[in-house]
Amino acid sequence: MKRWLIIAFITLLPSVALCNTADTIENNPIFYERESGDIIRFFYDDHYYLVDKDCEFRAIERVGQYDFQRQVFIGDFADFDNHGRLILEGSYVDGRKHGDFKAYHPNGQLKWQVSYIQGIPQGALNFYYPDGKPLLEITYTGEGARILNFWDRRGRQRVTNGDGRYEFAVIADGYNEFGYTRYIRKGKVVDGHPHGNWTIKYLFGDGKEKRAGYEYYSRGRFVQGYEAYTGEEFSDTPRYDLLPADFSIRADAMVTKGCTIDDYTGFTRFLAAYLSEWFEGTLDGPTNPVEIAFTLTVKSTGQPRAIHMKSSFPTKRHANLLLEALNGVGYWLPSYADGGYIEDTLTVTMEAFPDVRYQKTRFYEVTIKREKGI
Repeated sequence: MKRWLIIAFITLLPSVALCNTADTIENNPIFYERESGDIIRFFYDDHYYLVDKDCEFRAIERVGQYDFQRQVFIGDFADFDNHGRLILEGSYVDGRKHGDFKAYHPNGQLKWQVSYIQGIPQGALNFYYPDGKPLLEITYTGEGARILNFWDRRGRQRVTNGDGRYEFAVIADGYNEFGYTRYIRKGKVVDGHPHGNWTIKYLFGDGKEKRAGYEYYSRGRFVQGYEAYTGEEFSDTPRYDLLPADFSIRADAMVTKGCTIDDYTGFTRFLAAYLSEWFEGTLDGPTNPVEIAFTLTVKSTGQPRAIHMKSSFPTKRHANLLLEALNGVGYWLPSYADGGYIEDTLTVTMEAFPDVRYQKTRFYEVTIKREKGI
């Protein structure tokens, strides 16, 4: 069994340059290959990040034409899963989505359909359940998207002509420290827009649900939100999507990732963001990039211990602050070997440097090497 079948997370990784020759996945990954004529075959994971053609996380192949000088898709394309089944088709004109785009469930049933004009969705976006029954109808107007109609899994229409009750489980996009794989949005729809208190529940891989907080809207305008796990209140922008996830929009960005469990799950990106947030307001440190390296032991259950710094910030204050932050990470992905999780030693490297423009210390290029497992 592939280890990714056991880990129920998805990834968000920083962009790196494309490469079209390779010796190994680690050094020279192959993200695309040229077919006959002008046809290119691109290799993506299940969330449309480019991965090496031989990476075990490869899940999607896009066949179409690409203008490398302008860095845009051109003409018709088709996406297929590892079983050769069509999962998405559409076309580009002048580098913009144009015409009908159709996505399909693994059984061949239409999953969603929308029409674009010069890169902008027009009219209705319709979602369907795998049995072909309607799920959701969104309409696009000059004011944005509106929820028009919604049916639950039992076929009962819950939102009609923009009014009613909405409840849907959205796939979590990226690693999160709480461990949920989906989150459930539930609330009232008025004239096509969320209104009032919308609850959020985390849904875990074992089927358990936990209250996660709420977001409050006034006829579509976000007012405030609350995170139950952290006790944090926020009012800048919503943090949770309302609609089914569509990861295919990433295909145009050509964002790549490495072929490791830490990259695939998004743990490396999470760690970089966590440390950057921890160091917010500490720009009085080094003015040049600093290479960080350390080892730690991670138990088979994911609990860390024995962090040993090999290189850190030159100042004691910032070195202590970094160690304090690392000790606050309560879970690391355990190594996998011989059919099970094992205790292992991890070597972690990264780079930190001050972002003068935003008055922050940022962390980049996080890599994790495992001594025994994968």
